[in-house]
Amino acid sequence: MNNDRIWVLLGKQASGEISREELSELDALLKEHPEETASPEMVAAIWHTPLQETAASANSKTRIWNKVSPQLTSSTSHGMIRRMVAVAAAASLLIAAWGVWQFVRPTAPVLQQLSSAPGGKSKVILPDGSIVWLNHGTQLNYEKNKFGKLHREVTLTGEAFFDIAKNEGLPFIIHAGKVNIRVLGTAFNVKAYTGDSTVSATLVSGKIAVSFHEQTVVLQPKEKLTIPLTRVIPVFRQQHLETDSSGQLPGISWLNNKLAFDNETFGELAVKMHNWYGVTFHFESPGLEQLRFSGIIDTESLEEALKMLQLSRPFNFRINGKEVLVSN
Repeated sequence: MNNDRIWVLLGKQASGEISREELSELDALLKEHPEETASPEMVAAIWHTPLQETAASANSKTRIWNKVSPQLTSSTSHGMIRRMVAVAAAASLLIAAWGVWQFVRPTAPVLQQLSSAPGGKSKVILPDGSIVWLNHGTQLNYEKNKFGKLHREVTLTGEAFFDIAKNEGLPFIIHAGKVNIRVLGTAFNVKAYTGDSTVSATLVSGKIAVSFHEQTVVLQPKEKLTIPLTRVIPVFRQQHLETDSSGQLPGISWLNNKLAFDNETFGELAVKMHNWYGVTFHFESPGLEQLRFSGIIDTESLEEALKMLQLSRPFNFRINGKEVLVSN
């Protein structure tokens, strides 16, 4: 009953026939039933829509008129009666439109966010059964209400290894910045940290299609694709990878708690060590950032890892809490 009353009052408000007491009543009803509140734009649009007589609208107008007519006094003029009829008719349209709007109105997306803290990693199982390992400082977002039902799309910031549950009817799509990766069922690694100049994908098994701008590259197992974000190249070419002595592909050693680096500059390695240990590096001179290293950090502490690097290149370091100063 309150629904009808609300929309009768809304109709009277739109027509300018609402009294001060009725306006107070409308405000009270809307506060009591906030879910029934319609936008002013919707009310105005329906009010100015030409009325068309249908069986449904006639029944609604009759029902609402029966509610409105007792409020009229015997001294009410015929003009006032005609305006009240118009109010009732408009209110019936508002009620009908409100019902349709309640049925078709878009629901706000519920965003599910998964994350891994700096210096750590975590394993998560998505609603479709897919398994994802999140590397340090990584975020994975997906729409909770629709994922696995209408689509399987996620947004990745950071690095993650995916073992995707097969579902040919709903391809799995990863949005990593401007790079999109489409897959039906496979295992692969994606690295797309904020601030990185590249996005890379390493395929372990299955098949994935990596798209960037107007180019699409299909990867086969043991292939890696690195896409530069700061410059344009005419053709993207995948790189074939060889497994190491443990049978692991390079680039995904973090799954086994290993930080691998191959001929990387100290500046590049400092970014990895920042994510690995949660520390920030400061270099005394630009030349120190260009020193190159190869190796694997496993269970070593930060100090042990830096001393290991000193064996191949000369430099000094000082650790002060979460800060590391590298000097000549």
